[in-house]
Amino acid sequence: MKVILLEDVPRVGHEGDIIEVADGYVRNYLEPRKLAVKAGKGAIKDLEARRAGIARREDEKRIRAEQLAEGLQEQKIIVHAPTGEGTRLHGSVTAQQLAEAAGEQLKFDIDRRDIDIAEPIRELGDYLVTARVYKDVTAQLAVTVMPLVAEDEDEDATVYDEDGLIVDTPEVDENAAEKVEAAAAVEDDDAEQDEADDAEEA
Repeated sequence: MKVILLEDVPRVGHEGDIIEVADGYVRNYLEPRKLAVKAGKGAIKDLEARRAGIARREDEKRIRAEQLAEGLQEQKIIVHAPTGEGTRLHGSVTAQQLAEAAGEQLKFDIDRRDIDIAEPIRELGDYLVTARVYKDVTAQLAVTVMPLVAEDEDEDATVYDEDGLIVDTPEVDENAAEKVEAAAAVEDDDAEQDEADDAEEA
């Protein structure tokens, strides 16, 4: 069915667009929400009369989008991912993870399909991804990937800097094994002494 969009509809089109969509989508989604009307002769004539207003609103949306894109390029999102050997990740960072991080950290709602990852992100470090803000308005979004630390790790866990490099490690007691053996030996001696005492009492 051919319809005229009355408002911007994500992943579908923008106000004033004449598009072809499934009949069920029109009846069940677009029309009940007053997002579109059937593209009859009367509706098309009305559309032409509203072109000036649509163009003005389009300019306003673009200006807001450009301002948002400029602000986003000054921000950074942090994604935590599980690591394997060295700085290598288990798998890669996905567009869905980036979209969720942008929403939580920057209060910027974006569909994962509007995020372009030029090269797969498979290591810790800093990256730039492209986020589509509105039509052809995009922003270069800075992303820092850091290691995912288990919640039950204590304060002595390895510490990483913002680039994912190790800056501190847990202190390791080189004599720990000897101390354990010594403690075990003391326990054995105590146990032997107890046995000897029991034998004397008997």
